[in-house]
Amino acid sequence: MKAVLLVPRLPGTGFTGDRLRAEIHLLALNDAGFETTVIGGTAPGEEPRVPLAACVRAVPLAPSRLPFALARALVSGDPLQSALFSGAFRTALKQAGRMDLVVAILLPRLLPHVVGALGEAPLVVDFVDALAEAARQAARHDPAPWRRGYWAVEAPRLARAEARAAAGAAGLLATTPFDAAHLPAGTRAVANGVMLLPPGPAERAPAVAFTGRLMYRPNRLAARRLLREIWPRVRRAVPDARLLLGGADAPDEIRASHGREGVEVVSPVPDMAAFLRRARIVVAPVDLGTGTPNKLFEAFEAGAAVVASPGVIARAASSGAPPPARSAVMDEEFAREIAGYLTDSVRAARDGAAGRAFAEAHADRRVSVAALVAAYRAAREKP
Repeated sequence: MKAVLLVPRLPGTGFTGDRLRAEIHLLALNDAGFETTVIGGTAPGEEPRVPLAACVRAVPLAPSRLPFALARALVSGDPLQSALFSGAFRTALKQAGRMDLVVAILLPRLLPHVVGALGEAPLVVDFVDALAEAARQAARHDPAPWRRGYWAVEAPRLARAEARAAAGAAGLLATTPFDAAHLPAGTRAVANGVMLLPPGPAERAPAVAFTGRLMYRPNRLAARRLLREIWPRVRRAVPDARLLLGGADAPDEIRASHGREGVEVVSPVPDMAAFLRRARIVVAPVDLGTGTPNKLFEAFEAGAAVVASPGVIARAASSGAPPPARSAVMDEEFAREIAGYLTDSVRAARDGAAGRAFAEAHADRRVSVAALVAAYRAAREKP
């Protein structure tokens, strides 16, 4: 059997949620017995590494085409962000030949570039995140007025694209129940899950970690808030505390904090599991965004206690089971919860063990891969 995995950006070219999702689909397609051709965009100078793919068709994303693609999206009503992925996707799909299954990740971003070229094979659309809902959140809450204006324009365009992407698809997927509820009817949640490694040490130094792709707007705002508002309060209560900021693409404003007030910045992180096992607590003061909170599942797997915003905790719930994380909203609440764990290592170890148990019960990546395999089977059997 042959399959196409269609992605905006090829896996192996950076650290983003859609690339991680593509890697998980490749595992599942391999387990399901498919010979997979991966089609995805690449920026100049990128060298994709996709070991599980039978064939990789890279679609160059040339910045020189952006102004024309943006003007076309503006006139057509397509999402403006689709202009970022302007490339010869139709040609690559036609070159791939006849397929038994097509899996398309974040198809609303690619629709203008693939319409008429997806063929007759059953189509599984993995929305990953509820993009329109994320846009609506940003239109209400992003601190920059011009960004709020942009997202107010983009949100209805994304909603229309999500509806168009769902039309005629044999299967619809997202990463969380929250996202599925804000996407076209019939969308099912299949989590990313995490690779379960041997548990980390129970006793840990008084260290706090924040992780994620640090250039990503919700993470960048959270890191800024953590450094400016929360961390000074923590240091006043626990002077020897350390803050570990880890993730790809750290902007200069975050890198500048390295070596000050107990802060260490690691970007990129070569081994996230080992990095998180250094932390007693993982904190996530994230107020924007949708999709699966990978940072929480990685923290649970590592056995760290977790303090996070209510929305992040809600998206980590699984099968009605609430994740074992402490909720905080205001800066003072975050600082108080963090300081409480830093001064009570026994409680931190106990709650970290509860998080590890939650990951084992609800976030085993092998279960997620099996659920994707079942989704492919159902799509191919659907009339």
